[in-house]
Amino acid sequence: MRRSYILAAAFALAVVGWVASGQFGADSEPEDPGTAAAAAKSGSANGTDEPVSVRVSRRVAQIQSRDLILRGRTEANRWVDIKAETKGRVTEVIAKEGARVARGDVIVKLAMEGRVEKLAEAEARVRQRQIEFDAARSLRQKGFRAKTKLAEAAAELDAAIAHVAQVSVDVDHTEISAPFAGVIETRNVELGDFVEPGDIIARVVDEDPYLVVGHVSELDVGLIQTGDAGVARLAGGETVKGKIRYVGRVADAVTRTFRMELEVPNRAKKLRGGVTAEIRIPVESVQAHFLSPALLTLDDEGVLGVRTVNGDAVVEFKPVSVFATKPDGVWITGLPPTVTIITVGQEFVRHGEAVRPVPEQVGQAS
Repeated sequence: MRRSYILAAAFALAVVGWVASGQFGADSEPEDPGTAAAAAKSGSANGTDEPVSVRVSRRVAQIQSRDLILRGRTEANRWVDIKAETKGRVTEVIAKEGARVARGDVIVKLAMEGRVEKLAEAEARVRQRQIEFDAARSLRQKGFRAKTKLAEAAAELDAAIAHVAQVSVDVDHTEISAPFAGVIETRNVELGDFVEPGDIIARVVDEDPYLVVGHVSELDVGLIQTGDAGVARLAGGETVKGKIRYVGRVADAVTRTFRMELEVPNRAKKLRGGVTAEIRIPVESVQAHFLSPALLTLDDEGVLGVRTVNGDAVVEFKPVSVFATKPDGVWITGLPPTVTIITVGQEFVRHGEAVRPVPEQVGQAS
């Protein structure tokens, strides 16, 4: 009995000593540097410390213009309603509606109605008054005629000459002609009509150049000036280019807008008045980059920008502003003229993080 107790106590002491010697040996054993390096190398091989791969694209800025966009309409450069300056019956209609005329071309003729005879009579009266004046001057020089009589003869001669001029003008007014080259937009008389002075005979429209007229708000009028270039897209899809020839100085009392006239060439005579147009006038030019909206992101403070990679393969967040939008992308400003943009993987990296940039291949551009 006593012997069994002694054996049990000795076995317990041996177990305790073995356990204690193993723990203390493990704590006191120095770490092998080679083993730690191998472990670190193994971790790197597993991807825990290797930079993230991102696809990048090198972009170069292009000059882009911001346009002031106006709604407007086409309008003739000038037009005039030709009016009769004498009375008479229409005896001949030469130009029809839609006909193009040169300056001085006759449109309508009126009946002479005795004007030729009146002119002959007036010219004969001038000859008579000239003879009377010559005789009075001769007698005055000889002292047989008073100075007042000579002056009276001179006055009658001048009146006769003036009457000839009046009748000649009246004769000329029987032919109603175009004051400038253009097209006959309307003609208000027909053969046989009787017209009085002031009656409208026809409207002539100058076709070249033409105008595209718009109205600029009081906030934007300071952005444009005469001589600036502009482009107008007409309702039919045709595009015409020209220059601003006039910007109003006084705003419309109702709309508070200023009239603006864009002068465009119309050598082909295809433009018509009253056609709706969209007018674009470049008012600002900047260097901008074109990219997909999917590449835009926000930083932690909600600032809009893109993630780029610098020359050390480190991510940089660049704030940007949207300059213009297009159906297939956006033009942004705020980037350097040449920049490398992350196109794939930007959502997995942060500013200041080292990455492994992989250039895009042809056809992969975003």
